[in-house]
Amino acid sequence: MWSLITLIVVLLVGAIAYAIYGHRHHLAPSTGKKINPSKRPNSALLIVDLQEDFTNATGKNAYDPDLVEKRIAAINDLVETANANGYPVISIRQTFRGWYMNLLMKFLNEGRGSPKSEGLDLDARINGDIDHDIVKARADGFSEPELDRVLDQQKVGKLIIVGLDGDYCVNASMQAALNRGYEVSFSDATTLALNPDNWKKTKSRLTARGASEGLRPLTPTADNDETGDGETESRSRETA
Repeated sequence: MWSLITLIVVLLVGAIAYAIYGHRHHLAPSTGKKINPSKRPNSALLIVDLQEDFTNATGKNAYDPDLVEKRIAAINDLVETANANGYPVISIRQTFRGWYMNLLMKFLNEGRGSPKSEGLDLDARINGDIDHDIVKARADGFSEPELDRVLDQQKVGKLIIVGLDGDYCVNASMQAALNRGYEVSFSDATTLALNPDNWKKTKSRLTARGASEGLRPLTPTADNDETGDGETESRSRETA
């Protein structure tokens, strides 16, 4: 009897420890190789997790629909500017991998972001051209090496990062960008956060690390007329 109880306790403790580790691993920003800003004069717009699973959600963990509309309108202005000036617009979308994360999302977030979900695409209200579409499994967009490669090919050293959630995937992606030496800017007007109080604290930590709150005017890309290995086909809402 006692051996059975002991086994159950050990299994429960192990499950809790695994859950804590998995959560921290998912949210941890990557480091990566430092860039040389002097050789990266261009800018890029990163749209993080602005997927229908999250923007159109109702009930638990849902964003205010009116606020979503305002944020999307502001992001569309940035997309239009980016398209007009020749700097890349990169969509980074979440698709959870592994049985553990998908089981967790099923119970905690109604399966949003799971591989079988029908809401993985970029929100249909986003206008303009998406130059690159990258699918990630962790919070940090840089956890997918493809993002580093694209930014290197495009000689990008300045990033505007928008999307959701400010406390999680946007935060992790900005932290990872700062770890690599990018110039990073963000704005309340283009960021969704479920917990405004936490978001205020997150913003303070990001600005303390060097991120700029408020969107800086971005110049046209230095070689937007060139084609080559870094060029990819423009896609408006194409899935990966």
